[in-house]
Amino acid sequence: MKKSDALTGIGLAGGIIVLFYGMMIGGQGLMMFFDISSIFITIGGSLGAVMITLPLGTFKKIGIVFMQAFKEKSSSGKEIISQFSVLSKKARKEGLLSLEDEITQLEDDFLKKGLQMVVDGIEPETIREILELEIGEMETRHANGASIFAVWGNYAPGFGMLGTLIGLIQMLANLSDASTIAQGMGKALITTFYGSLLANIFCNPIASNLGKKSEVEAGLRDMMLEGILAIQSGVNPRIIEEKLMTYLAPTERIEYLKQNVENIEGVA
Repeated sequence: MKKSDALTGIGLAGGIIVLFYGMMIGGQGLMMFFDISSIFITIGGSLGAVMITLPLGTFKKIGIVFMQAFKEKSSSGKEIISQFSVLSKKARKEGLLSLEDEITQLEDDFLKKGLQMVVDGIEPETIREILELEIGEMETRHANGASIFAVWGNYAPGFGMLGTLIGLIQMLANLSDASTIAQGMGKALITTFYGSLLANIFCNPIASNLGKKSEVEAGLRDMMLEGILAIQSGVNPRIIEEKLMTYLAPTERIEYLKQNVENIEGVA
């Protein structure tokens, strides 16, 4: 399950608003920054280069991948540890087959698959191999998605410079016509502006966003894998908890331990 990532939307909207405000401060309005031919050169040209670079199957997912930047995993490392604490205690007390009912209630497909293999009695080496392959495939899939925007971000400034050259050529072609000089100089500057804007407020941040989310998800799955194998091995639930806490940042560990103390005091 995934939840909405409000910070991405706030950052994108906030960046655009700040840019628009800066563009309007001069008193000339936003129309001085609008040039249709510059848009075609920068956005259309760079997008065409992306189409040439990437396979059709990857490029077709651009809309789906873009929306993933506004979502994040609903489960956290602390929640996963709490979940494994409950599962390991049940397995140790009632046996691995007792997890069958718990598996049907899990939302994470990766965790369900791993625990089902444990219940089915599959060898630990085989479980590790299968789940590590799945993690690797997930990382590859995510990297392919992020590459759409990374590649676009690389090409956008180049096409902005290409538009600059086109504008300068048009300006130099007819120095006697003042209107042509103004038009060419405008295009020369605006296309560079569009290229930098497209790369730095949209493409590169989205690519970095997707990369960071992939790293987080891979880390959570590594945590699940260790927990799954520990349950299969019959490791003490307290040891499993300590082992999985090593995946948390120091501040998260403190929060988790504090939460456990509060829960124990609440029960008492």
